[in-house]
Amino acid sequence: MGLAQNIIFGLVTGSYIAIAAIGFTLIYGIVNMINFAYGEYLTIGAFIGFLAAGVLPLPVAAAVAMIGGGIVSLALARLFFTPINDTGPVPMLLTSIGLGLVLRNVIRLWAGRGARYIDTQTTTFRTEGLPDLPVGSYDLLGDFFVTSEHLVVIGVTVGVFLILHGLLTRTDVGIAMRAMGDNESLARVRGIDTQFIRNSVWILAGVLAGLSGVLVGVQTNVSVTTGYAHILQILAAAILGGAGSPYGAVAGAYVIGLVIALSTAFLPSSMTGISSAMAFVILVAVLLVKPSGIAGTEVREA
Repeated sequence: MGLAQNIIFGLVTGSYIAIAAIGFTLIYGIVNMINFAYGEYLTIGAFIGFLAAGVLPLPVAAAVAMIGGGIVSLALARLFFTPINDTGPVPMLLTSIGLGLVLRNVIRLWAGRGARYIDTQTTTFRTEGLPDLPVGSYDLLGDFFVTSEHLVVIGVTVGVFLILHGLLTRTDVGIAMRAMGDNESLARVRGIDTQFIRNSVWILAGVLAGLSGVLVGVQTNVSVTTGYAHILQILAAAILGGAGSPYGAVAGAYVIGLVIALSTAFLPSSMTGISSAMAFVILVAVLLVKPSGIAGTEVREA
């Protein structure tokens, strides 16, 4: 497999990691907690998308997964995190770890251990009235292929990034989120409804987790370990980019995706199994060399 093909795979992997990493880092930056249950939010979104894709076109199924992810995220936050919001980051961190374990086992009881596949041939990207997405093989630095799934994942991520940028810079809610991320006490004094902003962050993070879950399901499969398998990559992307910075999280996610893909290309075949561990290697390297990450935000103590 050529270099160009692995770069394509790295961009695709980085894309769905980026969407989840944005949600993860928004929770960290504004709610001030590291939510290790976030991987299970992604799993829930992936299963909602899988079930919906059985009866709906994939774009609609993805929208259902995003709505479901937002509802689940807000409900879990109100049940488990809001009541202990003033106890500090450590109790919230431990609660998220416990919640993640509970959610994973509940999903396992319901869905079992088997993998499901979102059939993109029947749950087509084609929508009546819109042109079909291009599928083909192109020559660039050697032979490689780009599928419609690749284009959709990368295109959706670009769209999400642009929408998020508009939300954070052009809307009152987004500006209030940034104010809370900088100084919650000052934001409260200036009249910002901090609880409303927290709820908005939980909903937005759940929506992004739901979308990321569907994109993972389109590229690989849907199983009870979908989120657990990606939480380290999401965490590494958020820290690499500068914890609390959604822009940095996107950059960090693409670095993670490319490193994982290129390590598969250049490592000996006997070592390809460790490619998924590259996120951990990057995470440790960043913490040792530049804990503030690409965006330069100081890492808070959990």
